[in-house]
Amino acid sequence: YATDLFDESTIRVLSERFLSLLGAVAVDSSVVVGDVDLLDSSERLLVLEGWNDTARAIADVSLVDLFDAQVAATPGAVALSFEGQSLSYAEFDARVNRFARYLVSVGVGPESLVGVAVRRSVDLLVAVYGVLKAGGGYVPVDPDQPAERNGFVLAAASPVCVVSTSDVGFDAGVVPVVEVDVVDVSGFSDA
Repeated sequence: YATDLFDESTIRVLSERFLSLLGAVAVDSSVVVGDVDLLDSSERLLVLEGWNDTARAIADVSLVDLFDAQVAATPGAVALSFEGQSLSYAEFDARVNRFARYLVSVGVGPESLVGVAVRRSVDLLVAVYGVLKAGGGYVPVDPDQPAERNGFVLAAASPVCVVSTSDVGFDAGVVPVVEVDVVDVSGFSDA
């Protein structure tokens, strides 16, 4: 074996498994190779239980709760920067809240989905957090994918609306499109 790639213990285990496979096939030539059990009971216990013991205590808070806590703790700190544009947590939160209230006014709420067809930008984060604050779930839609692909995604998700931007010119068929960068949210509270 290639000693620069493998150590002796690895080759020993591979050899034992190969011999086990050959033995199983010799006993029953109709056996499907993928159905042959190559792990012994201690290995099976390690793989299925030891390595999969990922139980952890998780706080009963949502992403929105964590974001709101950060806004309260550091309202003046920079929350995001993209291509020369920066927003503090307070500024970002105000934009998100106004947009979320707009989304609620068009029917977004718990158990509803919203397509998000926005390229990487500040508006993408406003859209995603706005959907979450409105109580909905977002369905990522890549505006650069073929229309058939996006149509399939939207048909499967049945969103209340699709959020996009004016530069994308996204056509969602019968689903209303809300352009996050031009929609009038001035009548909605930012708190």
